Amino acid sequence: MAKIFGATSTTDDVLEGVSLSGKRVLVTGVSAGLGVETARALAAHGAQVVGAARDLGKAKAATAEVRADAANGGGLKLVELDLASLASVRACADALLTDGRTFDLVIANAGVMGSSDRRDRRRSTDGRRRTG
Repeated sequence: MAKIFGATSTTDDVLEGVSLSGKRVLVTGVSAGLGVETARALAAHGAQVVGAARDLGKAKAATAEVRADAANGGGLKLVELDLASLASVRACADALLTDGRTFDLVIANAGVMGSSDRRDRRRSTDGRRRTG
């Protein structure tokens, strides 16, 4: 019988009995919130997680517990990725491609805080209008 999950289900509920040993997962936005929890749950169930974040110092502090809780061969490696900078995206992609290992799963968690206000004219490093 299939498990039923709801609003009170946790990542550990969803992954109960699941082994992710040997799986490699890229998770963006691992410097806070859902990104950290996603990385923690995956690593605790054996996945090798590559966590991408704009601020590596913040991500390192936020994910200390993730590394401590990794089990069954799981782990976490951090990479710098600022999605507002195409140069950063290219550099991160080049480094991951050079590594030569593929990903079994990509979780694009990095998101926008707040809405895009037409009056907000901030620009990214590439001159594009920022969305948050």
